Amino acid sequence: MVKKIITWVDLQGRYRVTSPAYADLLKRRGLNEEEAIEFTWDALVATGGYGIALDHPRHLVEDADQRQRILDCCGTYFRYGVFMRPNREGIRDEDGQVCLCRDARDGAWEMDVDGRPKVNMAKARGVHMDCIRVCRNAELVKLDVPALRAMETGDTSAQSTIATEKQVLRDIPQTFDLTTDTPEQLKGKWPSELPARE
Repeated sequence: MVKKIITWVDLQGRYRVTSPAYADLLKRRGLNEEEAIEFTWDALVATGGYGIALDHPRHLVEDADQRQRILDCCGTYFRYGVFMRPNREGIRDEDGQVCLCRDARDGAWEMDVDGRPKVNMAKARGVHMDCIRVCRNAELVKLDVPALRAMETGDTSAQSTIATEKQVLRDIPQTFDLTTDTPEQLKGKWPSELPARE
């Protein structure tokens, strides 16, 4: 049997994937694949969490095809955006800092005509630049203590060097070229002024 998944776009524009619990629905309940899909969709709509109706547009995609397309989209790297915006719920970590979040509302995935995801390259550039900004901001913070030490000791040479380094980091969003044709090429672009990604 070729397992199918349900893909759809919610009312906020997020690409969604819902997979029937085939083991339970086919074996225990005795449903066929089509009945399992309808049962899953009906249950999803009945919960009311997404505010969608039974006739909300949806696609059935073979699981293997979906997995291949996700690989073509660089995994879920571009699916979620918003590294810089505080968590929408205002959740704070143990140090009291507002947690940063990733959210599909600001990601670069869209639904292709066949129901599989595709990457909107313009949005993907924004997602990738947000990743760069997070790293760049951490590097700027690392320079604060040396800058203060240089000011306290009156080391104008160090002050000038650090100021130049900080300006180079601040200029990255305006000077780093993210023009590419594919998600893979875009994900591979990273400023040389920043530490390599892990």
